[in-house]
Amino acid sequence: MSRRRQFGNVRRLLSGRWQARYELEGGRSVAAPTSFSTKAEANRWLAGVETDRAKGAWVDPLAGRTSLDAYARTWLRGHARLAKRTREIYEAQLRLHILPVIDRDVPALGTVALADLSPELVRQWYAALMAHHSTSVAAKAYTRLRQILTAAVNDDRIAKNPCRIERGGVEHHPEQRFATMAELATLAGAAPDPYRALVLAAGLGGLRQGELFALRWGDVDLAGATIAVRRKRLRLASGEVIEDDPKSRAGLRTVALPGVLVAELERHRVRYGRGAGPDDYVFLSEEATPLERSNFRQRVWLPAAKAAGMTGLRFHDLRHSAGTLAARTGATTKELMARLGHASPRAAMIYQHAADDRDRRIAEGLDAMAEEAGLRPADPADDDDPPSRPGRRLRR
Repeated sequence: MSRRRQFGNVRRLLSGRWQARYELEGGRSVAAPTSFSTKAEANRWLAGVETDRAKGAWVDPLAGRTSLDAYARTWLRGHARLAKRTREIYEAQLRLHILPVIDRDVPALGTVALADLSPELVRQWYAALMAHHSTSVAAKAYTRLRQILTAAVNDDRIAKNPCRIERGGVEHHPEQRFATMAELATLAGAAPDPYRALVLAAGLGGLRQGELFALRWGDVDLAGATIAVRRKRLRLASGEVIEDDPKSRAGLRTVALPGVLVAELERHRVRYGRGAGPDDYVFLSEEATPLERSNFRQRVWLPAAKAAGMTGLRFHDLRHSAGTLAARTGATTKELMARLGHASPRAAMIYQHAADDRDRRIAEGLDAMAEEAGLRPADPADDDDPPSRPGRRLRR
């Protein structure tokens, strides 16, 4: 009986070790990445390659010789539909936290070939990021690296993704702060008058800062008591100002306004927007130019928060305040998602957890109803003979 032809071949080197090789279609020869101490080990390696090829799990070793730097930049160029701000964030993550040297004891990942990125090396890089940067920075960079290397697997560059750190991409944010209704009133009073309505629109309507900066009078329906959120405005690190759709499709929304905010916006229009057309911005700087995030923070927000005794409160925390206050009215998760422009329920549920004290208010409300109905707890002093335990018979 004829023997099956062996896949590949092995040969003994002058050093006494064994080398394994096999041929690809077209005649290109591929050698094992290392030599073996015995012929049996070399044959086992060849058998493994043959099995992987039969399963479709084999990857051409040359495909993984591309450096992470080269592949990551090609990967980024291939994402043509990324928003400009998102692309800028990805580029910064690569430039600052993924590709360069993070610690002298860990090689720069950008110089390492895709095939040489091992789980151990990824763990060392991640630990260095945690040591030199915040948990949030490490989690975001790890998420991006895992995304890039998942693409490398799909492109048949590597067989497995070496990013295998459990919960490595999970961020642990400090507990968000929020302003109570009374604190919101104090903050609005502490802000310069032209920005009073802006503070209240953030704290009651839940609009993001970029959405407020892009708000035009044509988006505000004072008669119908609504604001249509249609765009955001921000300046990129490059200096370019962009004005486009909100953060996600869910961000396109119409927000119902409480009467107090309608009154504030009416007052704001009379004082600062008289004669403004539908395409004019609702909120402007002292120089009558569109608001800039850094200038607003330094000139308006930080002094107002300090004057209100709330130093450390971020402007974005007003959005959290709006979500929490809305949750306290009994809003459902879906209602919060729609109002705040969330694409998933995860963020909206945070506001519901922050409003857990509503349960205490429910209990207090039940007390008031019981008192109105004449239901009061019995006075133990009125009972001379304590009752027997439930389920026990009285002795006669």
